[in-house]
Amino acid sequence: MSTNEQQQNTEQLTMLKDRFPHINENKLTRVLQRHDGDFDKVCARLSQREVRCNKWESLETRFGPAITTLQQEHPSIQSFKRFRLLKTMEHFDGDIGKVNEFLQKVETKHCHKDRDTSISRCQRREELKTKYASQLAQLATSGINVDRPWVLRLLEKHEGDVNKVIEIKAKFAEFDTKYANQIAQLEAEGFSIKNKRVLARLLEKSNGDIDVVKQLVQERQEKHLKRKEHRSTSPTTKTQEGNETCRKRHDFNSDDLENLKKLRLAGVHGNPRNVLATFHECNDSIELTQARMQEKKHKRCHRREERASVADIHNAYITINQREDWPRDIEQVYLDGNNMMFVVDSLRRLCLNRAGKKTERAIGEIAAAWNQQMHIPNVELIYDSTRQLDQIDTVKVTSAQPTYKTTDDMLVDIVRRPENHEKNKRTIVITSDRALAVLLQREGCLLVKPKNWFAHCVMVLTPDLINDEETTGMITNASSAATVKTHYNFDELVRRIAKIDI
Repeated sequence: MSTNEQQQNTEQLTMLKDRFPHINENKLTRVLQRHDGDFDKVCARLSQREVRCNKWESLETRFGPAITTLQQEHPSIQSFKRFRLLKTMEHFDGDIGKVNEFLQKVETKHCHKDRDTSISRCQRREELKTKYASQLAQLATSGINVDRPWVLRLLEKHEGDVNKVIEIKAKFAEFDTKYANQIAQLEAEGFSIKNKRVLARLLEKSNGDIDVVKQLVQERQEKHLKRKEHRSTSPTTKTQEGNETCRKRHDFNSDDLENLKKLRLAGVHGNPRNVLATFHECNDSIELTQARMQEKKHKRCHRREERASVADIHNAYITINQREDWPRDIEQVYLDGNNMMFVVDSLRRLCLNRAGKKTERAIGEIAAAWNQQMHIPNVELIYDSTRQLDQIDTVKVTSAQPTYKTTDDMLVDIVRRPENHEKNKRTIVITSDRALAVLLQREGCLLVKPKNWFAHCVMVLTPDLINDEETTGMITNASSAATVKTHYNFDELVRRIAKIDI
């Protein structure tokens, strides 16, 4: 190894030690050697590992105790990797109920896969024939060809329910009769498909439209070909393609290394390539580079804080499980109208059917009926853009445009006004926009999710639409305590109050 190469390796090792001080020097040396001195690749790998470790620690801090409790309650998930459970908790925002439901589905799926794979298909069929011998005899008496493989599959699926198999067979026969002409026409056109029953099902799905069936079959065939190509792709080819897409090595010359030395002495740290790029952008001025890098650091910290705030904002929402849970002494309620249009199924369908005005009016009428019982002094329903500005009983309807671009901008401007700083403590905003919620919470406003507000409307206006259902955990036994899950019939609420039924 030449002196220049040794010097370059030493410089690279020094920069890596500055960038990753928590990693042992010997390990850094080994990683550099493994990647043939490719500094960029080493930085990328170590950064990726660092991000993963930080992610692990963050998830462990947030969900670790809950995961431990979950594993104690359900021993069946002991075999699951902890990081997988942490990722699952993150996906469901820490909702234990949803995690339980998901794990139950996974467990059920694995139960079906616990068969002995060493048993051949023929052996499996013989076992099923023995198991369902009496059912097969009944089906044969009913005129069904029991030699067909689908008969055994259906018996296994429906746990030997003969009536269910006969019902499905009758449905197949009905489809065959109903679409006999279309199937014959497709065959005459040279359109072939192995399983005609699939063709009949597709015709039923498309209401007998032959063109739609052709399109659906073509899509099925394309998916099959893609799957086949994916399976046939060799790992070697993938590796070669991956190597081609890797970032090219960035070789630092002696001037770059000298500049990096000066920058490090001046307290400028970070990715060497980014530092050098910033240095050249600043006309090789160390002072300007320091200022620019500091500015970038502040921006990154600010974005990180915002992301953390958005991730944790769900804890700031008020949970309303009973009518009395609504906070007292509230003087102002703002409803984010556009955010509320897609909470209730009937309102969402109404909106998607281009009946936005009816949707706006329906939300306003529900809010008015709700406030007749709550007697809140000021209730304001805000939309991004609406021409229906007539007040509905005690509810004021407002359009953010043209003064503001969106409802979010209007709400943020309102709560930031000096005269509203004290009022914000007695102000509730109904929205599920997490980015907006972060800003509103900083100003002292209380937050309620639209679904929770609609639930409170049901509690106040139509308590007969509340249905409590007992559910058990993932593993049901005599000792497992049942939990009560409350369902609210929002569609019926809309029908009764807003006189809309869709």
